[in-house]
Amino acid sequence: MLSLGQGFIFLCKRERLFAYLAVALTVLACWLLILLEGDRVKSADEPDFMDIARNLAFHGVFAETEEPTAYRAPGLVFFLAPLVRAGAGLVEARLANSLLVGLTLLMIFHLVRRHAPAPAGLFAVVMIPLWPVVIYTATTIYPQTLGAFLLVLTVFLIDRIGGRPGTRGAVLPALAYGAMILTIPVTLLLLPFFLLWILWQSAHRWPQIVTFCLISGLVVGSWTLRNYVTFNAFIPVATSSGYNLMAGNAPNARYDTSVNVTYPDYVYTELTGADEIETNRILTRAALRQIIENPGRTARLYGAKFLHWFEYSNALLSDQVIEGGASSVRADLRDVILLVTYIAVIAGPLVLRILMIRRYPMTPFEIFCLVLWVGAGLAYALFFTRIRFRMPFDWLIISTNAIFLAALCENFLRNRGLLAGRAA
Repeated sequence: MLSLGQGFIFLCKRERLFAYLAVALTVLACWLLILLEGDRVKSADEPDFMDIARNLAFHGVFAETEEPTAYRAPGLVFFLAPLVRAGAGLVEARLANSLLVGLTLLMIFHLVRRHAPAPAGLFAVVMIPLWPVVIYTATTIYPQTLGAFLLVLTVFLIDRIGGRPGTRGAVLPALAYGAMILTIPVTLLLLPFFLLWILWQSAHRWPQIVTFCLISGLVVGSWTLRNYVTFNAFIPVATSSGYNLMAGNAPNARYDTSVNVTYPDYVYTELTGADEIETNRILTRAALRQIIENPGRTARLYGAKFLHWFEYSNALLSDQVIEGGASSVRADLRDVILLVTYIAVIAGPLVLRILMIRRYPMTPFEIFCLVLWVGAGLAYALFFTRIRFRMPFDWLIISTNAIFLAALCENFLRNRGLLAGRAA
C-alpha cells in the first residue's frame, strides 16, 4: 500500500493522465445532467438566446421575433447560431455549452502547470467543477460558460506573449479579449489590468499593447458599426446597459437583488411608447441622475454591491418566473451545498493563503488572477452583482488556490519526512 509521500509522487508522475480523466468525467457528468433534465427551460434567458440564434441562423438577422435587436450581447448568439443551423435544439445547445467547460479545464491545467509544479494543475482541474455554479451555468444557456472559456483563453494567450517576437504575439489574445467583450460587455472595464499584465510579460511592451488594443477594438468595433448602421445610434455592444445600470441604482435597489426595482414616476412617463434604443437612453439618464443626486446613498450601495460579489449564494429570478424553478434541488439545500463548496474551494484556501502569505508568497501570475477577480467585482458593482456573474473569474481564483494547496501538501509531507523526492 502506498504511503502518503509515495501517493503524492504517484499523482505527480501521472498528473496529466488523471487531469484529462477528470476533464472527461466532468463533461460526462454535465451531459448526464442535461439529458436527465431534458428540454425544460431553466432560465428566462434561454428562450431569448435561442430565438435570436434561430433568426441569425436561418434569416441572417440578429433579431428577436421579427425586430432587429441589440439588447443581448452577441457573443453567445454567435456561438449558438451554427449549432441551431445544424439542427440543434435546447438540449443539444446545452451539450455544446458544457463541452466548453472541458476545453477550459484543459487550458487551466496547462496554464497552472506553466506556473507551478505537479500536482497543482490536477488540483485545479478537480477543484473547479466542485463549485456548483460552474456546473449549473454549463448545463444552462447562459453567457458565463462561454465567457469563462474566453477569459481563460485570453489569460492563457497573454501569459505566452513574452516569448513572441514583434507584435504577432498580441494578435490572438486580442481576438480572444474582443470576443470576450462581445460575450460579457462589462469585461471592457478590465482592459487596464490586461494591459498591465502585458507590460509585465512582454519584452516588446508598447508595440504589443498598441496591437492588442487595435485588434480587440476592431472586433468590438465591427459590432458597434452594425449597431450604428441598424439603429443609427452609438451602441458599443448592447442596449441592456441602461436597464442594468438602473436596476442596480434605482431608488429602491438593494445590494443583493436586481429584481422588483421601481423607477421614479417620470421615468415611466418617458418610457411610454419608447423603442429599444430610446429605452436604453432614458434608463441610462435616469440612473445617472440617481447616482449624481444621491452621492452618499450611491457610495454605500456601491460598497454593499461590491461586498456581495464575494457571497456564496443569491436569490435566483428563475425560481420565481420559471415553472419548476431554476433547479430540481430545493433552494435551502442549494444554499447549504453552495456554502460548503464555497468554503472548500474558494474562501477557505484563499483566507488561509492570506494568513500564510509570508511563507507562501503569491507569484505575479497569482496576483494577476486575484486582481481580475477583485477588479471584476468593482466593475460589476457599478451595475449589480450576482454569483453567476462572478463564475468566470472564480476559475482563476480557484486555480491559484490549487497552486497554494499543492505547495501546502508538499511541504506538509516533507516536514514529516514522508517525501524525500518528487516528480516535476
